[in-house]
Amino acid sequence: MKTTYYCVFFLLIGAGCARQPTLSANSPFNVTSKLNDSTWYGTGQLLRVKESIQRPDDGRQLNLLVYTDIDYPGMGSEPNPNTTTGCLNGDCTRTQILMIYNIPFKKGRTTLAKLNKRSPNEQANLSYVGNSGGLAKRYIDKGAEPNWIRVTKINQATGVVEGRFALSFKEDMTVYNRLENGMPATAQFTGGLFRIKVKDVIMK
Repeated sequence: MKTTYYCVFFLLIGAGCARQPTLSANSPFNVTSKLNDSTWYGTGQLLRVKESIQRPDDGRQLNLLVYTDIDYPGMGSEPNPNTTTGCLNGDCTRTQILMIYNIPFKKGRTTLAKLNKRSPNEQANLSYVGNSGGLAKRYIDKGAEPNWIRVTKINQATGVVEGRFALSFKEDMTVYNRLENGMPATAQFTGGLFRIKVKDVIMK
């Protein structure tokens, strides 16, 4: 009896692990999440940076870049603070930029702490930028949990990669804070999903 119980138990666990949440097929955005419990979305790119001498399939790390034009407190009134297209068509004034570097190009989950160790000069971050493009505030990994990104599916034929993320950033106090407007000290992404086609960037 106990053997049957344990078999069923582990089968249920295995089935739960296999069913990963995915981005809705009709989502207009290739990245969605909750940011501090508010709906967040944007246009993402997965960049595979390679040297010119490398073969097309040699690049084994990805950089995730997501940008949006969602407003934030203190952004200002020019040129288009009321536009919230998520930069879907590329014609937008970017207000927030999320960057995660050195993601392994394979299925699995990786913590930001591990990614940041691979390249200390390329730290995952969320940046708020002003209308003129200057940095207004930045949030970085300071060891809070949860803080991970998971690649759940790779379509080798189309180059599309799907995944999830949960991020807990804190304000980067080394950046001069020009926004005295009560913005939170933390930026927490929950339920993050993405489905993006990999783009190769050749270094010359």
